[in-house]
Amino acid sequence: MLAKEWNDFLNLIPRLRKKMHEASRKAAEDCATHFTPAQMDTLYTIATRPEWRMSDLSERLQVSAGSLTTMVNRLIEAGVVDRYRSRLDRRVVVIKLNEAGEELVRASRERIMLNLQKLMAALSDEDKTRLTEAMGIVVDILSKIV
Repeated sequence: MLAKEWNDFLNLIPRLRKKMHEASRKAAEDCATHFTPAQMDTLYTIATRPEWRMSDLSERLQVSAGSLTTMVNRLIEAGVVDRYRSRLDRRVVVIKLNEAGEELVRASRERIMLNLQKLMAALSDEDKTRLTEAMGIVVDILSKIV
């Protein structure tokens, strides 16, 4: 029954995410400023493009413009994000990672991958192959509905 499997899957996600992102918290703690999981998620999303319009980022993260502004202000104060007006349309506010933000994201992702490798080491080669195939299928199907 799809509903039961879906619910079981969703219930596992927060626990897996917590284990995987213990490494990103370590990367954040290595900095002078502590970053929350929500701030790290925002930084990871910002890192997917050279620059973001605030309105587009708000939509992508599914947060209000006000909440995003507060988050971005904190990231600017922490010295990892820059905000400026678009050269093409001065009404548009654009943000991007600066060098410190790029380094934080890089180090955090590196630690996440190492942590994920440690977690996956407990799996057999067959289970790793099955999981890789299953994740590819899940991502393919979910990308069609979201």
